[in-house]
Amino acid sequence: MSQESPASQTEARIKTKRRISPFWLLPVIALLIAAWLIWTSFDDRGSTITIDFQSANGIVPGRTPIRYQGVEVGTVQDISLSKDLSKIEVSASIKRDMKDALRKETQFWLVTPKASLAGVSGLDALVGGNYIGMMPGKGEPEDHFVALDTQPKYRINNGELMIHLQAPDLGSLNSGSLVYFRKIPVGRVYDFT
Repeated sequence: MSQESPASQTEARIKTKRRISPFWLLPVIALLIAAWLIWTSFDDRGSTITIDFQSANGIVPGRTPIRYQGVEVGTVQDISLSKDLSKIEVSASIKRDMKDALRKETQFWLVTPKASLAGVSGLDALVGGNYIGMMPGKGEPEDHFVALDTQPKYRINNGELMIHLQAPDLGSLNSGSLVYFRKIPVGRVYDFT
């Protein structure tokens, strides 16, 4: 008997291509979208300011807006008592594009609906709820403000002319009375002393 020598066996090498499964792209895309959402929310957050009020009646965190000329420019984030319990500290977030309006003379006040013999004010607060009014001022940048008790009397818009008159008696004029020229309203009385 002859012995057969086994033929030399050749090993087969199987190479597999390492491919990334398309399913791994989904978590990567989700991670990129989440990072983008976090960045835009952080970027749009704007400035955080503190406004001191005597009372927090009608102010609700997360719901009470801050408005300038009817446009919402911020929202109340938190309400707390001061350490000496003498005032209410309201933390608010102001939109980024209003950052330059936050100056030393900027004024804030709470707008609530009011009715009196002189007239009705704050009707928009009756429909939409109380809000904090804002009037930008001048001066150095600031992030801590003291709220006014009432809306400022002098809210002069750009292009308006302020005229001071002197008269021997007041007559029937009152704050808010219209000024007429040839039966056409041309102005309003802001204040008198």
